[in-house]
Amino acid sequence: MKIKVINKLYHPWVGGVETHVKDIAEGIHESFDVEVVCCNTQKKTVTETINHIKVTKYGSWGILFSQPISLSLIQHLKKHGADILHFHLPNPWGVLAYFLTRPRGKILITWHSDIIKQKIILFFYKPLLYWFLNKAEKIIVTSPNMAKNSPFLKKFQSKINVIPLGIQSEKYHVNPLEKDHNRFALFVGRLIYYKGVIELIEALKKSHVKLIMIGEGPLKPLIEQSAETLLKKKQLILLPFQKKDTLNKYFNHCEFFILPSTHPSEAFGIVQLEAMIYAKPVISTNLPTGVPFVNQHKKTGLIVEPGNSDDLAQAMDVLWNNENLRTTYGKNAKKRCMDLFTKHQMISKTIDCLNSMIKKKDD
Repeated sequence: MKIKVINKLYHPWVGGVETHVKDIAEGIHESFDVEVVCCNTQKKTVTETINHIKVTKYGSWGILFSQPISLSLIQHLKKHGADILHFHLPNPWGVLAYFLTRPRGKILITWHSDIIKQKIILFFYKPLLYWFLNKAEKIIVTSPNMAKNSPFLKKFQSKINVIPLGIQSEKYHVNPLEKDHNRFALFVGRLIYYKGVIELIEALKKSHVKLIMIGEGPLKPLIEQSAETLLKKKQLILLPFQKKDTLNKYFNHCEFFILPSTHPSEAFGIVQLEAMIYAKPVISTNLPTGVPFVNQHKKTGLIVEPGNSDDLAQAMDVLWNNENLRTTYGKNAKKRCMDLFTKHQMISKTIDCLNSMIKKKDD
């Protein structure tokens, strides 16, 4: 049975969706004949085998509004269908390519997030998107919150399968941090608008917490300017992205993790799981996405309103000053991660979903 997985980009491009697509393709390839089709960031089309998966990256004109533009992808879909076409959205160009070519195969969609920022594109794209959602046989969402709160999915509830993202727990080893750090809370992520990093700096000014912030992005100069005093007294330490083994040591050594995202562009917050697997409590925000589905208020951590630096500062101080609470929330966090958010469960449920589509076809 041929499964064609279609996404904007693919490994080694770094991104949460791209990592997930790679995990899915490699996880299901023993059960199905899997091929990945995506765009390249260059004009050249490249076909390669990555971890036993055939991957074709079609040449593009470049990336516009976070979207690669590739005529070659359209030409591919015109000639080559599959039993199941597994689209990962948002991907307006992929949807347009399908609309223009109508290749053979049932449609499975994994809905990672709504389109939030590109409102002009969304205005023109919305009718096509609703047409495509109507064509799909099943729609995978990563949390019940996304299914409930996305305005695009309200008419398609009967098609929805909830399959949360998962991590490979055995890769998270308990190792000491070689660097000499005292107690610290941790933030890891891109330094961009929706991550709430400016609000986090403001909250830090109102608390006694020491924070290590690991990440890079366009807001770094603003953070350095706003947090000049915090940096001088080493209440804040800014570090670039770390190699995976080193990063895991920071997760293992922190007191708690903070994900202060302010916009629904933060669709799930898988980075929360990387803290929870080490039995660390999480402070996150009450977004209408999967973020508060992963972290449960007063069970695995604390949830505050997005953009409220006063509430965030108070939550930080509560966990910083209460070891018993950190321990209790941390134990609950690890159990929740192992119960619901492992890569094995994610792959198994995806295979079940694909099999149900195949069975329906046979019937």
